[in-house]
Amino acid sequence: MMLPDALRKNQVALILGTFVLMGGVLRFLPGWLAGFPINDGGMFLVMIRDLQTNRFILPLVVSYNLSGIPFAYPPFGFYLAAALSDWLSIPPIDLLLWLPPLVSAAIIPAFYWLARQIFNSEPKAMVATALYAFMPGVSDWLIMGGGLTRAFGILFSLLAVGFVHRVFRGGEKRSIIPAILFCTFAALSHPEAGLQTAAICLVLWAFDGRSLSGTKNAALIAGGVTALTAPWWLTVLRDHGLAPFESAIQTGVRETLFASLFHSIFSLQGGLPILPTFSLVGIFAVSRRREFPLVVWAFAPFFVDPRNAPAIAIFPILMLASEGAYFLNAEFVRAHSKTFHTHTEGTSFPLRLSVAIFTALLLYLFLVSWRGASNLARVSLTPADRETMEWVRQNTPVESRFLLFTNTGQVSLMADAYQEWFPALAKRNSRSTLQGLEWMLGPEFFSYSQRLSALQSCQTADCLFDWMRKEGGEANYLVFKKQGASPLLMDSLRAQDGYQVVYDSENALILLLVNP
Repeated sequence: MMLPDALRKNQVALILGTFVLMGGVLRFLPGWLAGFPINDGGMFLVMIRDLQTNRFILPLVVSYNLSGIPFAYPPFGFYLAAALSDWLSIPPIDLLLWLPPLVSAAIIPAFYWLARQIFNSEPKAMVATALYAFMPGVSDWLIMGGGLTRAFGILFSLLAVGFVHRVFRGGEKRSIIPAILFCTFAALSHPEAGLQTAAICLVLWAFDGRSLSGTKNAALIAGGVTALTAPWWLTVLRDHGLAPFESAIQTGVRETLFASLFHSIFSLQGGLPILPTFSLVGIFAVSRRREFPLVVWAFAPFFVDPRNAPAIAIFPILMLASEGAYFLNAEFVRAHSKTFHTHTEGTSFPLRLSVAIFTALLLYLFLVSWRGASNLARVSLTPADRETMEWVRQNTPVESRFLLFTNTGQVSLMADAYQEWFPALAKRNSRSTLQGLEWMLGPEFFSYSQRLSALQSCQTADCLFDWMRKEGGEANYLVFKKQGASPLLMDSLRAQDGYQVVYDSENALILLLVNP
């Protein structure tokens, strides 16, 4: 076996504590190095402040970017952050820096608990948990500023699935209430986490709950979640109707289904196919035993919502990887026994070797993840970026409109920290910021995103003028982040009589339109 079958409670606590500690270090490292929330979170900062300003009553719209965005996002994370900020006198921006990695670290023991329910095997659950704690990239999106909602959504989803599994597999009536509560928290934390949790619960029902009592319990859980989430969604329906939800649903990229699925299973870990090898062998192992729930669970999220599927599917994939690791280990033990004519039960060498190999793999994964976490710290605003935005806040009229140039079209605008944080820190309208529009544009969202990317690709003043004329994207100021913006475009505009340089530093250039 990969680990001894008989693990004492103190051994389990020690091993699990080590995984949580080392995995937590990896999750806190990027924010500690950056000193500012990683990547996104600007819109969430404004939503937290809006709740505080509105005395914790759900506002009609978000003041972010002065765009009239409906406040339709599941609000649990915002309410919690706003309450903590008030009670503990912690600036909301600090909560966006430290709360996501804290919750992400809490996911590690939650996943162990869930894997223990699924496997009914301590060692297999430990292997899956170790892989999750150290696997590169699995928590990147959870520890960012936007992880305030994503991390809570994943945490509550895992807990919900664990209790729903107990209800369907073991018929535990006492698990119905916690199942209702954690499903509710998942739905109130993140829109896609709520949707994916419902789909996973349906998978569990299909395999283990299709009895009369199981169906009654499923209806009870669904009814309880509907009732507990009603104060939120009824408020949104009253204020905005179905439009925000219909718009958000249409921003899932179905065309990326197979690409997202392929990347989730076949991604390399520092150049080694550790996860693909173990997970594919695991699929073979459970299929040979005709046990298909984990396989269906791993694939279902990509058909429900491909955009967020990797963050959900990684957990059954890692459990399949644990199955694969144990299958390979069993085959190794069998081969060793035949070669040296020993009985498996009396052979300690294969066990010691397996533990040594797996420990080496974990150390390798930890080092790869450490390097990745260090690099992730760069996906954040620099002090110079924040200084530029503060200058804008203090030196430009409130009603001013801006176009931001931060890259040459190689980076998705939804993953552009500068574009998102500008409206939150400068408190001005950015015509080139995409965040929040998924709740308003519906099927036009991707078309508009492509047009904004085309703007970022402009190399000449004529290209910019043509874009502004076609899109009606008038702006009073142009802001260039020099490290990413096109030098050709900046030089082209400097030569135009209609623009005046009002800010010029090593980091940024700001031009004022003085002659439309």
